[in-house]
Amino acid sequence: MIVYGKNPFLEALKTDNISKAYIKESDEYKNILKKNKIPFTVLKNAEFNEKFGFEAQGVAFESNLQFKDEYEIDTDASLFKIVVLDHIQDPQNFGAIIRAGHCFGINHFVAAKNNQVSITPAVVKASAGSIFHVNLYMAINLARLLERLKKENFFVYAADVNASLALKNVSFAEKSVVILGSEGKGIRPNVLKRADERFYIPMYGKIDSLNVSQSATLVFYHMHFF
Repeated sequence: MIVYGKNPFLEALKTDNISKAYIKESDEYKNILKKNKIPFTVLKNAEFNEKFGFEAQGVAFESNLQFKDEYEIDTDASLFKIVVLDHIQDPQNFGAIIRAGHCFGINHFVAAKNNQVSITPAVVKASAGSIFHVNLYMAINLARLLERLKKENFFVYAADVNASLALKNVSFAEKSVVILGSEGKGIRPNVLKRADERFYIPMYGKIDSLNVSQSATLVFYHMHFF
C-alpha cells in the first residue's frame, strides 16, 4: 500500500514500516532516508504532485500495514482495553478514532470484515501516523467475537444514545471492551445486545449527537483518567 504525508512517514519510520519511499526533488526527506538505508526515488515536483497530490507533503512510501486476525488478540493480558468498531465507514472518523485511542493509551481496535472502511492512505493520514503504533484486528462476526471475549472475562460496554447511564458514572473494568457504532445507524441490535452495560454522553446543544470520532475521544479520555 502507498501511504503519504509527513506525520505518517515519521511514525512509520519508528516502526520500520517503510520498504521504499518517493520524494520530491531537493526535499528534506532525502537525508533521513539515506541515514536509515531506505531505498527511494526522487520525482520532479510536478510528477510527484500528479502522482500523489499536494496533500502528500512531499513524501509517499510503501508500507505493509494490514489487519491482524481476531484470534491474535492477547486475551490473557490483565490490563487490557479493546475498541470494537461496528461498521465505521468514513476514513476520517476511522483515523481520528485510532489517533484519539492511542493518545489515551488504547492500542487495540477491532473492525468488522464487511461494511467497514479498510486501511487506506486517508485513514493513515487522519490518524497522524498513530496507526503504526496500534494493533488492528479484523473480525468476521463481531457478535461472536464479543461472546468469546466475555468468556475471557472482558466486560463489554456500548456507547448508546438511548442508554440511561451517563458516561461520567461508568467505572471501566481492567479488561474492557467498548463498542462504537457507525456514523448513521449506530450499533446494530445483534451487536448491541452483547453489551453488559450501555452508556450515553450527556449533551446540551441543539443537535442531538457528536460524530463517532468526537464521541470516541470523550470515551477514551474517561477510560484513561477515571
